[in-house]
Amino acid sequence: MKLYKLEAVRGFAAVYVVLHHTLPHYFVFKGVNIGNVFRFGQEAVILFFLLSGFVINYSWQKSENKTFGSYFSKRFFRIYIPLFIVLFLGWVVESVKGGVLVNLEIKNLLLNIFMLQDVGALKPNVIVEPYMHNNPLWSLSYEWWFYMMYYPINKYIKSAQNQSNFVFIISIISSLIYIFDPQFLSRLLMYFCIWWSGVYLSNVYIAKQKMSFINLKKPIIALMIVSLILILNGYSYFQSHSNIKIGLHPILEARHLVFSLSVIIFSILWRKFNWFGFDFIFKPFLFLAPISYVIYI
Repeated sequence: MKLYKLEAVRGFAAVYVVLHHTLPHYFVFKGVNIGNVFRFGQEAVILFFLLSGFVINYSWQKSENKTFGSYFSKRFFRIYIPLFIVLFLGWVVESVKGGVLVNLEIKNLLLNIFMLQDVGALKPNVIVEPYMHNNPLWSLSYEWWFYMMYYPINKYIKSAQNQSNFVFIISIISSLIYIFDPQFLSRLLMYFCIWWSGVYLSNVYIAKQKMSFINLKKPIIALMIVSLILILNGYSYFQSHSNIKIGLHPILEARHLVFSLSVIIFSILWRKFNWFGFDFIFKPFLFLAPISYVIYI
């Protein structure tokens, strides 16, 4: 069963990311800089993380075949078939732009296929850049490893509450480690609480519970703690560095966590108003939901 609100938001987020990467950030129309509206592509990706956690868990709970083979094949073919095409097209585009067949960069390609990419200009200690400068591919490494961590957590930790406790505690510990050692693994585990908040929301929905502050207190508290840790780290960094930007480490990571927390809080409040205006804003994007991933990459 498709959840049309999630589908509509997913379609919107995909279009937003495209506009973020294609429109100038200083796009003036009748004296108004419209480009400012599309400066928040990072936040759109975080929205994808929340939606992904919800959808993966919803699909898992409703599925009859819960073997790893079934789970892995569904995730693999959905992610990798479009990705292989996009990786090839990236090489073609770079070759056309250069007027010559560019180096395939095999090592870079393989590390991207093994989902280890991120954007080094924004975060420290990145293992490999997205293939052929296709920066939106950075989030796929997180998505893939979130998928891979989801299965063993469900297999070996039976209680949904204990699963959430485990993930949120790991994320909080990882955020503390990240302050002193900002590596890919600590960053991945720190961001896992964002994705798992979507899982938690899904469980609340499946249990037919209300989307309320009480029922969602666990992800709210976890996201608040990680956000606070990163904000304090950002403040400390600000005290010792004159050149600090909201789009770069360490402020960027704090932005991501604060935004994910804001989405949950705003959703709870919006629900109290019966989602007034939701269809007007998001429903036009519903038809794009099935191809949102392809649009994004």
